[in-house]
Amino acid sequence: MRFDSKTIGYADYSYLYGFNAGAAANITLKWGVAVDVSGNYGSKLDVYNFLFGPQYTWRRDRSRFFVHGLFGKGQTRVNIPNAAQNVGLNVAQPARNYFESVGRSFGGGGGFDLDLSPRITIRVFQADYLFTDNFSKTQNNVRVSTGLVFHFGHIGHRPKL
Repeated sequence: MRFDSKTIGYADYSYLYGFNAGAAANITLKWGVAVDVSGNYGSKLDVYNFLFGPQYTWRRDRSRFFVHGLFGKGQTRVNIPNAAQNVGLNVAQPARNYFESVGRSFGGGGGFDLDLSPRITIRVFQADYLFTDNFSKTQNNVRVSTGLVFHFGHIGHRPKL
């Protein structure tokens, strides 16, 4: 994820690594509802997004393109190193060693999936633009991910076993 950390006092954008997990329930053959949870981590910075929204899918023989609009909450945590921990001193610890903000988050994007089997698909790519509003500042972020997709249900005729 490329996080717009300049808005919260960093010198430049932060490039974060992390995870992206999601689920989609199809209402029709093309339309569904997607749930998307992600966590991205970097130097003294943690960013979480909890999103949901509509998803449209174009299906082909062994592949599918999808686009979605996502809405929800975004959480940003800026960790502050504690000098007493770094030197090993026995000093009373502060109540917390981070600043945290929870705000709205929305955006959209899409991706491409390629079937490996009827139940397993490889997500070749997923790219999303995410707008977050944390620390009373707006951030314009870009997230790219890839991975595996597991299918637990289907639409249409049930395949013969």
